[in-house]
Amino acid sequence: MELKYIRGVCSIMKISDSENEVLLKIYIGQNIRKEGILQSEINEKQLIENLLSKGLIKKNNWFFNQFLTTDEGFVLGERLVSEIIKDKEKLLKNKLQEIPENVLGFVINRYILKKLVYPVEKPSWIRSWEDNVLFDSRIWILYDKLFSILNDFGLCIKTYDYVSTRGGELRDLHYVISPETQDFLVKMEIIDFSSNQEATLKLYPALLSTISFLDNDDVDTARKRLYELLKEHSVTEKQLAGFINEANKKKLTSEYQGLLSENKPFEIIDLNTFKIYLDNKLLEPAINILLGKKGVIEQYTIEDEIPNLSEVKLDFGIIDSEELGEFYILVSNFERQLRDFLKEKLGKGWVKRIENDLSNIVSGWEKKGKKMKDGE
Repeated sequence: MELKYIRGVCSIMKISDSENEVLLKIYIGQNIRKEGILQSEINEKQLIENLLSKGLIKKNNWFFNQFLTTDEGFVLGERLVSEIIKDKEKLLKNKLQEIPENVLGFVINRYILKKLVYPVEKPSWIRSWEDNVLFDSRIWILYDKLFSILNDFGLCIKTYDYVSTRGGELRDLHYVISPETQDFLVKMEIIDFSSNQEATLKLYPALLSTISFLDNDDVDTARKRLYELLKEHSVTEKQLAGFINEANKKKLTSEYQGLLSENKPFEIIDLNTFKIYLDNKLLEPAINILLGKKGVIEQYTIEDEIPNLSEVKLDFGIIDSEELGEFYILVSNFERQLRDFLKEKLGKGWVKRIENDLSNIVSGWEKKGKKMKDGE
């Protein structure tokens, strides 16, 4: 990387281009952790000695040995990055056009906006719908290309993360950028998904997680865990109900019964097919949109009224958001216990007695019970 155009910045201290390059690597790389970039990642020993003698970098020893910039080195590194961006802005933007605009916006908005460190290899964890989209091979190739472009311009480096576990342990290789590069990319203001599309995509990790517990957990636990998933992923119960009822038409699930139903909120009939259905209805359209292909992310909802959890909180006042899920479960448990109590007190023949006097009510109970059992 040539930095002749910034010689004027460093003329007073007589910093060579080679020293600038090493300083820039340390300035950017130290964003991997507050302790600095690993000394083992910097091979230019003589240039390191020069920078140390000029007071631009310093050594740090914390399980591993690291380098950090001094205050003077930090200011100079900041200038170096800013000068690269200013001098090469047009060329850099032209190069970035090789990446589909929506993909570029997706990586910037969902990842670069939030941090300065990014994995070089696909991690084993998947935490969100964004991760599921990013880890698709078609998107991942373009993600890698973005950081390769930044690396070619001297705005990104690769270095290893590390932790203090067991006295010091290396972790995976990461791309690292500086705040100036982050700011430059974010200011491009490229849109990837609309707010409505994003709201639907949040269904993906929530629904995917239900596979692990709906089939095994008891009713109360299943409802509680589903409630927690809705909160965690900012998904409304109406959205969930809309999607599940569409899946029910394909015979993949039962009809949605609700968090306060006597039975589980819904049942997954075919786990493998349901997973494929999720990918086809949510993930694949999102990827196609990013790649500039035809893709439609449908909106899911139902017309039926479902109690809004935040409204219930306001109505009761004393219940905070953390207790609200527990409250729902307690109400449902109380309803079941009350029903059992009445059956016990009224005796075995109570239905028969009521049937003789209030036949219409009993008929309605039977129809409702059959409907819930059949999942209609």
